[in-house]
Amino acid sequence: MMHTSLPLWSAREEPFRAIAGHVNEIIHQVNTNAALLGADSLTLTRLAGGGAVIGTTAAPAGPRMTVVKITAVETGGGKYAGHLIIANSCASAADNLALPEAMIDTGNNNALVLNLAENGLGDVHTLALNSFHSALGVGYTAENPPRAIALIYAIGSPVFAVTVTQTGGYNGTSASPASWTYRVQTADATVTLGVNIELTRPRPNGSMAPGNAFGLAFYQANGNLQLWDAGEIPD
Repeated sequence: MMHTSLPLWSAREEPFRAIAGHVNEIIHQVNTNAALLGADSLTLTRLAGGGAVIGTTAAPAGPRMTVVKITAVETGGGKYAGHLIIANSCASAADNLALPEAMIDTGNNNALVLNLAENGLGDVHTLALNSFHSALGVGYTAENPPRAIALIYAIGSPVFAVTVTQTGGYNGTSASPASWTYRVQTADATVTLGVNIELTRPRPNGSMAPGNAFGLAFYQANGNLQLWDAGEIPD
């Protein structure tokens, strides 16, 4: 938007020189306002007693894409608590993917994550904790302080591979099953999902060699981690 400045008045003799001075003050103020409003969609409001406020009539910015890390389940099905992941990444094409890839984890549950893939399924939570997702920011909660509402579409894996390390428990006998417990981590062993987790699948009576490699796990509808297979074999 182009603005043309108003010319100043000049006069050599009184009373016209004094009148020209007052008129030039008005012209100077008009020209100043015109410069301030040089960009489209800006408004200037004069305040009573002096001063002014510059505002904008432009529409607010639309929803923005972000990254979230799911860290906990909410009471409502399909809803999770998560961390917003901010700042730019400096990922290298030569390295294996390991999020957040130099982005910043805000470190608190400042996002309410809604998973469209679980819409209408009732009280279910199928996504793995500590998983990362691309999200669309669609608003803020009414909580105090408010959290960002992040919309995702992610189909959870019913059963996924994990790394298991035996942490406790006892071996079985001819009259009782083993009770080994495990630290459960992601398949690459970078994130711990649970500690001292018992095997969900029923064991037979007898001696059982504990697993210390890979296993299979899933999440219940309430978000509890369940270890289905730890690679145990009869001993």
